[in-house]
Amino acid sequence: MRSAQSPLANRHTAALALACALVLPARAEFIQPVDVWVSNGEGLKDLLIDGGGFDDSTVGSPESNHARDTGQMWSAIGTIKAEVVCDLGQTVDLTKIYIWNFNGINTTDVGMKDVEVLVSPDSSMTNGNFTAIALIALKEGGETGQVFNVTATDVRLVKLRGLSNWGQGYTVGLAEVRFESGTVAGKVPSIVFNTPREGDVIDAKADTIIPLKATITDKDADLGKVEFYDGATKLGEKGSAPFTWNVKAPAVGEHAYRIVANDRAGHVAWSTVNVSVRELVADRIIQIDDTADIGTSTNQIRYFGTWNLAQGTATDPRFNHNDHYESNNNRNDYFEVRFVGVKIDVYATVASHHGTAKVTIDGGTEYIINYKAAQRAEQVHVWSSPILPQREHVLRVRVVGDGVVTADRFDVSVSDKPEDKFIIQRVAPTFTDLLVYLEDVGLSIVNPATALLYLDSQIVGGSPVKSGTTTTLSNHLATPFLPGSVHTVRVVAKDTKGTTVTNDAPFTLPKPEFPLTGLGERPSSAGAWSFRQAWNAGRADAVVTAVEIALRAAAPGFAGVSYDTDVAVINFGLGGGAAGYMPDDLPFPAENFGLPQEDFVCVGQATVVVPTSGDWTIGVHTDDGFALRFIGAPFDSVTGVGARNDDFPEYIAVPNPTGDSNTRGVLKDLAAGRYTIEFISYQRSGGAGAEIYAAPGAFENDGDTDQWQLIGSPDGWQIVSNTPLSARTVSKTGERLTIEFTTPQPDATHQLLATADFKAWTAVASAVFEKLDAATVRVTVNNVSGNMRFYRLALP
Repeated sequence: MRSAQSPLANRHTAALALACALVLPARAEFIQPVDVWVSNGEGLKDLLIDGGGFDDSTVGSPESNHARDTGQMWSAIGTIKAEVVCDLGQTVDLTKIYIWNFNGINTTDVGMKDVEVLVSPDSSMTNGNFTAIALIALKEGGETGQVFNVTATDVRLVKLRGLSNWGQGYTVGLAEVRFESGTVAGKVPSIVFNTPREGDVIDAKADTIIPLKATITDKDADLGKVEFYDGATKLGEKGSAPFTWNVKAPAVGEHAYRIVANDRAGHVAWSTVNVSVRELVADRIIQIDDTADIGTSTNQIRYFGTWNLAQGTATDPRFNHNDHYESNNNRNDYFEVRFVGVKIDVYATVASHHGTAKVTIDGGTEYIINYKAAQRAEQVHVWSSPILPQREHVLRVRVVGDGVVTADRFDVSVSDKPEDKFIIQRVAPTFTDLLVYLEDVGLSIVNPATALLYLDSQIVGGSPVKSGTTTTLSNHLATPFLPGSVHTVRVVAKDTKGTTVTNDAPFTLPKPEFPLTGLGERPSSAGAWSFRQAWNAGRADAVVTAVEIALRAAAPGFAGVSYDTDVAVINFGLGGGAAGYMPDDLPFPAENFGLPQEDFVCVGQATVVVPTSGDWTIGVHTDDGFALRFIGAPFDSVTGVGARNDDFPEYIAVPNPTGDSNTRGVLKDLAAGRYTIEFISYQRSGGAGAEIYAAPGAFENDGDTDQWQLIGSPDGWQIVSNTPLSARTVSKTGERLTIEFTTPQPDATHQLLATADFKAWTAVASAVFEKLDAATVRVTVNNVSGNMRFYRLALP
């Protein structure tokens, strides 16, 4: 087999000679590039143009098929936004682009998806001036070439700038590229974006003006209009030089400014620069790196637990070409950055299989950092601290356990003229109450009598209490916070110097692996799980992406495929092969209806009867991962690969792919009765399996008992029909709570359960039930006061 690292050597000369021979007699020419440059994956770059994977000659043709051997394809590791520059060896008018996408077996998701096409008349592949002329969307995989009509004139170099791939990993690739020249009427404009420059950081002051300036060349002098954009938003247009547009007071954040030239013949070209608008709150910024600055001193980072170094090449887009990551979902793992300054900004790598982290400054407010994104990206701004006193601080970022967490770059704002103003040291919300702690700074001492507390722009009671240098504001909520909701508190108060100080602090409530309202699954029937499989809906590479697919599959207009059925037990192995712990695996039900071997999601629900009170253990094996909720009782402990959600202990999960993800969850002192189980699993690639079983007792390992039974099997927990109860009205008059609800069993004994924190549900013993008609029941509770509660109706 020919080495993937081999240079083109003499084949360059042969290809150029062939290209020159073709161009003379033909008005249209199928062009094999004579050279190629890539921003990443340099060792494989020649595979893009050598034709080694074609089923015919190395030049190939539009009809060529490309082999599925990944050794005959180019790929880049570390980013999905790699660039390919092809030298055509001559200057032509470009009319077509042919691309054979990456089509390796089980790895077609590596292939490019959205691509920006840029052209240049220059000969230097690394220093040429490029103008964009097309956006193209590639299909996933395929052995045949994909053809795109384009219009460009005076082209020597063609740049393919990858914007996304068909997965969400850190690898992108193509198999081959070819081009076609032809006759183009007129000339396409070319653009040089003069200011701002790519990557500029701009101070977000009230009087900030960003001049968008460009030099536009139109050789046939038929330029029509020039448009200016910020992302998809049009800012304005001009019909003549100078081509400048002033952006006043730009919003804080990332901006993609684009200048588009349109001529009267219908030709369009554009150029884009990406800039960051930031609040530069101090005199200077120092940067702390995840690798170069490891240590225990000021402006250094320390890792606790298992953090892995991901080393990149010299062109890797991460800060200093690498980052650290934690993929074990161990909630005891964290890192700390010790710094001196008034603010710290966190930049990191994001991707679909990444999760969240909890971050604090000096042990204060616990904020949430989200590292999850639909497509991988590097050096993304993921969090900013509030303004801090100019002194030493400690940033701590702790793994939540729902996906990968990364560390890359930290920008610290340092002030040479620090101001003394009291700060919000910590915000401590529960679902029903809010506590805000203010800290005196220097001579800025809070006057508690002047303190006003706002929640989401609405003033609320603060009840300030001062103790030492801390002032505490508290509020019992009129309406409870919802899981996962985001809010902002504002404190306005005077200090003892008479200075009015305003402080803002955002915060996020925790949320479970999937909504408390479920995944849109059907209720179980007597003797069977309800079981849904969904596919052709994108990459399923983590619980977070699986939940997104499941929720879309339950909604109208789902673009993928879903298959609903009933199953006696969940004990499946792809193709009926052995998977997990329990024997006699069955094929997944949808395998006869088009279920692929990659990227599918399974959702199950069963209402079970627990026959005796006491300890019980649920076992789950999946390949790749899962989330399970046992509604009505918290898991006391979890062993194996999975973990309990400590904020919502009815949930256990393996959020990222692990192969055989074996997990045991102990339900301590579980009362006999009816409970509902909700389950989701996902398959990324390779083997696949899912099984759920239970045994009386508390066990850490599968081998600790021989009493395991599949849930729904004749000797296991029995499954009963579950028609959901539905609340019609909820009202409270004084201390009397009234709920009217529909039920399939109005004559049965119902339960009203309550919780203040979702950690445990308890029966409301004083609840009185009254049948209203053949489908409606009313429940009333007196003396409802004090702490707020969440309620749930159930059939015992």
